Amino acid sequence: MITVVGMGTKRGDLTMDGKSAIERADVVVVKSAKTHAAKAVAVIRDDAVYCDDLYDQATDFDALNVSIADRLRSYGDKKVVFCVVGDGSDDTTAQLLDEAETVYGVSLCAPVVGNDLVGGSVVYTAAELLSSARVLPRPTVVKCIDDKYVASDVQLKLSSAFDDDAEVVFFSGATVKKISLCQLGKQRYDYRSTLYILPKSLTQRQTFDYYDCADIMTVLCSPDGCPWDREQTHKSIVKNVIEEAYELADALEKEDTEHVIEELGDLLMQVIFHLEIAHNNGEFEPDAVYTGLCRKLIDRHPHVFGDVKAADSAESLGVWESQKLKEHKIGGTAQNVLDVPRGMSALMRCQKVSSRAAKGGYEFENVEQVAGKVKEELAEFMSAPQSEKQMEGGDLLFACASLLRLSGVDAETALLLSTEKFLRRVVECERLLAERKQNLKEMSMAQFDELWSEAKRNVG
Repeated sequence: MITVVGMGTKRGDLTMDGKSAIERADVVVVKSAKTHAAKAVAVIRDDAVYCDDLYDQATDFDALNVSIADRLRSYGDKKVVFCVVGDGSDDTTAQLLDEAETVYGVSLCAPVVGNDLVGGSVVYTAAELLSSARVLPRPTVVKCIDDKYVASDVQLKLSSAFDDDAEVVFFSGATVKKISLCQLGKQRYDYRSTLYILPKSLTQRQTFDYYDCADIMTVLCSPDGCPWDREQTHKSIVKNVIEEAYELADALEKEDTEHVIEELGDLLMQVIFHLEIAHNNGEFEPDAVYTGLCRKLIDRHPHVFGDVKAADSAESLGVWESQKLKEHKIGGTAQNVLDVPRGMSALMRCQKVSSRAAKGGYEFENVEQVAGKVKEELAEFMSAPQSEKQMEGGDLLFACASLLRLSGVDAETALLLSTEKFLRRVVECERLLAERKQNLKEMSMAQFDELWSEAKRNVG
């Protein structure tokens, strides 16, 4: 039988129950001779077993914990007491001993929180914090920060959720003091080192995460929030989604990192806004969106999460499209082309429709054939009466989009790039005209060609 005895944070923390368990044990095992627990046990008996030899042999803390647990179990039916720092549940080896009873002592949290652990607080060992997928800005205790290297990693992990100047209550040895998070790596550490950090109020913080964005939007749409935000509906802000998407695309094309960050935030705000509107209207909860997205990503990547094989990106895209057809229960080409959203830009929808039609067999044999179609449509446009030019112009654009698609070029992106290039050249021409005090309307065609060529050389 194994009993874990929590030895607290100093020699005087041993409880009467803990002392009694040590006295009655057949075998007393102390995790390390280098802790106050060893000194407290030595006052009671002189035959304790220490695990420092296992520390020297272990390759990492996981292996160490397993080795100590194996040693404790090796004593069979004897009454074994395992003396650890903290309250007994603090210890990572004790957490492996499901069969053990615990005589609780003073927690490592006590010096930093006393009896004031805030509701909703999270308690980690340093190892647990560092292995966690994410840290939320909640009241947080981190125990067992053994050395400055671990402390640096803890500081980096916490900085994803807390400001660098967030106040930290820090305990090491017999000292409790308040420091800033950014000072964590400069402290002295031992086996008892523990910290407690509280997030600042929402309006004072500089570091935020997705959940904060959602919380802020909830405030804005609440009865005490912003009157304009409260009045919005899905339809009233639908154009904003499109505008923000285009602004993000523009920033990405320009490789403007600062604006990419800003525009990603603006687009994310639109998503969160729609989620909040849906929640307030009782339409659906955000979890429905997250669940749908995650289910889609898993189902459409059977080559990642299943046993389907995809050797390259082309095969991966094929798997995605195949899974999509199954999900939407699309049984033919007609249904597939009709499934293209009407809300897309005309050029993007044109290329998407022709691409899906091509998969069903409605495709040119080669680029030369579609290039001939462009020439044919151009001739028809030029000879068409004015009443038919709109339709013939559409046919010409459709043929051009097909030519680009078959050539591996995205028509929407190509046109955006060309438009930006034209804008740069017009702006440069205007600059040159102003510099030379010339008027474009007074120029001959030859002079204009020279001006345009100079602008091209200057700005590309």
